[in-house]
This record gives sequence, C-alpha cells and structure tokens, in this order.
Amino acid sequence: MSLAAIRLVTREEDAVDDLDRAVLRQLAADGRLTMAALGRRIGLSRTATLARVQRLEAEGAIVGYHAEIRPELVAPTHTARVGVVVRTPDVAAYVRRLGGFQELREAESVAGEYDILCRFATDGAERLDEILDRINGWRETVRTTTWIVLREYPMAR
Repeated sequence: MSLAAIRLVTREEDAVDDLDRAVLRQLAADGRLTMAALGRRIGLSRTATLARVQRLEAEGAIVGYHAEIRPELVAPTHTARVGVVVRTPDVAAYVRRLGGFQELREAESVAGEYDILCRFATDGAERLDEILDRINGWRETVRTTTWIVLREYPMAR
C-alpha cells in the first residue's frame, strides 16, 4: 500500500482536524456567518474558509443550516376537533386515508355518536374548509361535526 493510500484512509477515518472543529463550532453558534467573518475568526482567508466549509458539507460533517424560530410565531392559526360518522367496516383504512392530510394531528376511533374524533391544525379557516369538503365528499363519510378550538389550556404533568 502506498503512502498516498495510507494518507487517504487516515483522512477518511479522522475526517476533521482542529481547524475543521473550529469551523464547526463557529457555524453551530452562528450559521449565518459570512465566509469572510468566519475566516477572520479562525485565521483563514475567505477563499480558504469557503473551500473548507464546502469540503465539510461534501463529507457530511455539515448536514444543513436552519433558523431557530419561536414556535408560537409559525403555529397553525386554526385548530378544530372534528367528529366523523362513517359507513365502512374498515375504520382503520378510513383513518389511514385521513392521515393523508398533513394538518391531521390526532385521530381516534371512539364509541358513541361519532366513529372517529380528529384534531386538525390548519393555517386558516379556508384550508380547514377545504379539508372538510374533501372528507364530506368521500362516499364512506355520513356526516361531520366541527368544533373550532378557541383556546388551549396546556396541562403541566
């Protein structure tokens, strides 16, 4: 085995050096740093820093960038409970179909007046109305009843 091959194997096994770790720490603290600012912090030029970041991305050491956002600012604006009466022997299949709505948060098969109780969280009344129209258009749906949630009271447990 040649020295170059040994170096290559060693590089794959020990994928990050001290400068790489410094880059990763800086980006973990502030993913919006420009390459010039990051380079100043770790003592490299903008070009050398960019090359290092691109290599770390390609090697999978950096898997993405994201913004941390206060959840209450982007939470759905409409939450509703929906009681569904169905005419089908396969309620589980019906619930799986409901699962096609990304806004569905919960679905429970229940005894009583309704067959299924659901909780939907949507970005507005218009989207909730679209979902209800689609559900009511399914041949297995007998009827739905909707309760709009005005306020949630979280329980500390």
